[in-house]
Amino acid sequence: MDTPDNYYATLGVPIDADSDTIKRAYRQLARRYHPDLTGEEGALQMKRVNRAYDVLSDPEKRLNYDTIIGGVIDLRRGAIVRPRPVQRKMEDAGDLEFSGLSIFSTRGPFHAGPKLRAQLGVISSLNSAQTEQGLLVAAGSLDGKGLIWQAGSANTPAIFTTGAALTVESLREMRISERGNMVAAWGRLGLHIWNAHTGVLLWSYALGQRAVSAHFSFDLVMPETPGGEQAVWLALPLLRQDPRAPRAQSVRGTGILKHTIGADASELSEPIVCAEDEIEKRQFWAIRLRALAPGARTLLTLSCAHVPGEQKEMVIIRRWDIQARAKSRFRERPQPRITGSLIAGLCAACAPPYAVTPDTRSLAFVYAGTTIRLYDTLAGTFTELPCGTMGASSRLAISPDAQWVAVAREDSEINEGVIDLWSVANAQIAQKFYHPWQISALHFAQGQLLVALTDGTIQIWNA
Repeated sequence: MDTPDNYYATLGVPIDADSDTIKRAYRQLARRYHPDLTGEEGALQMKRVNRAYDVLSDPEKRLNYDTIIGGVIDLRRGAIVRPRPVQRKMEDAGDLEFSGLSIFSTRGPFHAGPKLRAQLGVISSLNSAQTEQGLLVAAGSLDGKGLIWQAGSANTPAIFTTGAALTVESLREMRISERGNMVAAWGRLGLHIWNAHTGVLLWSYALGQRAVSAHFSFDLVMPETPGGEQAVWLALPLLRQDPRAPRAQSVRGTGILKHTIGADASELSEPIVCAEDEIEKRQFWAIRLRALAPGARTLLTLSCAHVPGEQKEMVIIRRWDIQARAKSRFRERPQPRITGSLIAGLCAACAPPYAVTPDTRSLAFVYAGTTIRLYDTLAGTFTELPCGTMGASSRLAISPDAQWVAVAREDSEINEGVIDLWSVANAQIAQKFYHPWQISALHFAQGQLLVALTDGTIQIWNA
């Protein structure tokens, strides 16, 4: 059984220390390990100090922590020695000097912005949209809950859940509609859409029969027409209506379907079929990722497949024009066409996490375990970033203009809570962000980086 860190020892205070003593100890250590004085060498110790102070300075967190470690029992009193903490207002000078140290960064183009302590547990997904009121942030948790937050606003975030009658699973992906009126979230088993203002559930769709292998193998967009129609366009694994058809078809093609909010929950349009290869062939083909551009005009797919002249399976990136049509004798019918196709290396070397810009032009993935490849799928070029070891807990995000890539590696205590901001133009790290807790989700908005920590905090970094 793992033993939790001794936060009292980290700050050098006794277990019965009051809030003033804890505050003074933190100030002394913060001066010693301040990043402006020690640079990256003191960053690890500073993170430990920040984590200890974050817990011990909060009465509720401290009480929970004391329960975990068992406390110190005074047999003469039959109670824990430490008295109940008393809330005191910090001095203004102390606030100004030390309030920003728990989350800090090296010098660079981004600076710390607003943050929210969400009551969701561990946040597993983030998304955002620019509205007339400012940045609208959506967050989903590992236990199927979520919230909508107007960044920097004092208003209480709108909370939403999947509902007791529905399958509760982690929300691994989120999207916000074009005008910010709807929010969607899904895992591998179910898709849910809510009213972004009230948190009311509008539509749920079971994914269990769609052969959705991972949250990134499915995508959606939610256009809102001036007339008020609210629709959802889905990019799902292709399944034929013929029950005798093999489920393997789902990894060889994509079905683009539409659902109108307010219609019967089971009502979906006829699929627009994007078949990567001839469905009837037995040649290996497996779609790993699907991404839809706003307006549902473009589909991006990343697949592993046999390629003529290659002995091993290769990564293939394709762009589809979904709205292309073909004329027949009597009418026009949808006939999606491939507008671009790239071979992007060995399939065995390609791994998640994946990241795609909202317009689907740029796509990033881990290559050979230690490198990030960022592809411009229109120009047919790519940039390599030597990021270091990328494990299963790593996080990745690309800015909408593809100028910045944020990487959280989490492969050691040194990297835990650290985000490397890479400049794509220079293929170099431009800035580092330090947080006292692990990174659970990353998302880029226009000029803003959103970071979710495992303690439930959402931190925004502004350019």
